[in-house]
Parts: sequence; C-alpha cells; structure tokens
Amino acid sequence: MSRLAEIVSRFPIRKKDDQKEAFLKQAQAWCRQMGYAAKVEEAGKNGRHKNLVAGDAEGARVIFTAHYDTPANMLLPNLIIPRNLPLFFAYQLLVVGLLVIVGLGVALGAFALVRDRRVLILSFLLVYYALLLFMVMGPANKNNVNDNTSGVAAVLRVMELLPPEQRGLAAFILFDNEEKGTKGSKAFALAHSNVKKGTLVINLDCVGVGEHLLLVAKSFARTKAEYPLLEQAFADQPGMTPHFFPSYGGVMNSDQKNFRCGVGVVACKRKKLVGYYTPDIHTRRDTEAREKNIEYAAQGMARFVNTLSQI
Repeated sequence: MSRLAEIVSRFPIRKKDDQKEAFLKQAQAWCRQMGYAAKVEEAGKNGRHKNLVAGDAEGARVIFTAHYDTPANMLLPNLIIPRNLPLFFAYQLLVVGLLVIVGLGVALGAFALVRDRRVLILSFLLVYYALLLFMVMGPANKNNVNDNTSGVAAVLRVMELLPPEQRGLAAFILFDNEEKGTKGSKAFALAHSNVKKGTLVINLDCVGVGEHLLLVAKSFARTKAEYPLLEQAFADQPGMTPHFFPSYGGVMNSDQKNFRCGVGVVACKRKKLVGYYTPDIHTRRDTEAREKNIEYAAQGMARFVNTLSQI
C-alpha cells in the first residue's frame, strides 16, 4: 500500500484534535522508520498549532512543507486558479454574492414579521457571518485526497528518496491549521525568524490532480542561488509538464506565503479561457490523487536536493 493510500485509508479526516494527534503519532513513526529525527513543535498562543518538524529547520538549505489538516465541507469548491486573477476575483465575488443573497433573504423574512430595521440589519449580519464561519468551522469534509493528503504524501516521499548523506541539506514540516488561515505556518515563521527571512521553503499543496505542475515563487526565492537548480531538476514527462512562475500576476494562498523565500507547488488541469485550475477542493468530490503526480513532484525535489551540494 502506498503512503497516499495508507493515509486515505487510516486518517482520511484530520480536523479535530484527536484526529490530528493520531495522524501525528503515526507520521512521527514513519519519520523514525526512514531514519529522521522528528518532533511535534507547538506554536502560537497556548501551543494551539502543532507542526511536525523532521530534520534541522534552522540549518537546512531548503525546507519542504505541506499542511496536514483538512477542511470543512463546502457546497461550492474552493477553486484554485493560480494564474487568472480576473477569474479568481470574479469567483470570489460570486461566493460572497451568494452569501449576501441568502443573508438578505433571511433578513427580509425577519423584517416582514416584525417590521423593525434593526432586526433587518442584525439578522443579515448574523446569517452572513454565520455562513462564513460555517465554511471554515463547519462539518468536516470526508474526502480530502488532493487537499492535502497528496501534499503530505509527496513530502514523505521526498524524505524517503533522499540518501543519508543528503538529508542534512533539507528539512521537512507538516503544518497545522492551514485551512484556518495558514495559522500553523504563520506561528512557525514568527518563532523562526531566520527561516522566515532567508530559507527556501517549498510548499506542496494539492499536487495530486492535473497534468501541469506549477511552481510559483516569490521574488526573493527567485533570486536565491538555489533557484536555478530547482528549475533544472524538473523536465517534461508524458502526462506531466512543469511550469515556473513568479508569484506576482497570480494568486496562490497557502503556507508558502508566510516565508519571504516561499515557493508554492500545485498541480493543475488547463482549459482555454480558464487557464490552469484545480477543481473539487473542499467538497466531497475531492476523491482523487494520482500516484504519478506525487512521484513526479517528489523525484524532482529529490534531484534538486542532490544538486545543492554543488553550490
């Protein structure tokens, strides 16, 4: 059984504290089996964010990351459109518009009953913000194969591929609470200012669906001496094509944004007019991740680490 299949089978939902604890315990065991020292680092107020750290994050040349928490179930997907800003904002406006319509409907119904403007305003605000909260804190999505089991499996696969003599070059982090606003990685960055400011952080999020692997790098990441080696580590394969983009001119909201030298990695499909996109995130239709994608991403990252000793 592959690592992806094992996580899907044994830990499909990682939203509540006990679910996260069970997964982290097993993830630590996997790290030990591969020969890595790993610990759960508690970050943030009262240690509410529990990040799994394998290797020496402060001394590593590169850190590979993914978030292990899973989201609430949504009727509309959290559509990832990393290189089409107009469509991205149009979709966000659509979601907000639907929430406003529902809120107004309830508010107008309440106003019709009591004829009080204060009730109209209060009921609208309550419904609108309750729906927003429900999207983040609502019932757990039962299917999270691409988001972000695929990223977790890819990070573990990179760990597995590296020979012992190269492991000191890299560290690995599985972040908590990305789905609540990248809070786990934000807390980690605050606690590790050197990593936040200067370390190349490559974040794999939703890499399981699509024939195009996008690597979206911040400006400071693209100026680092290591970055050209990252581009050289990936080449076209049948059914998989890498693409390297700057972070400006698009949007990719994930943990890499909390690090100055962050690189976000996502797999996408592509259509005319839409461009690159990743469907079904945050819905029960998130049932697919290709092992081919995970292996392609992991092999490329392992080749990249192999070349770091050259500089």
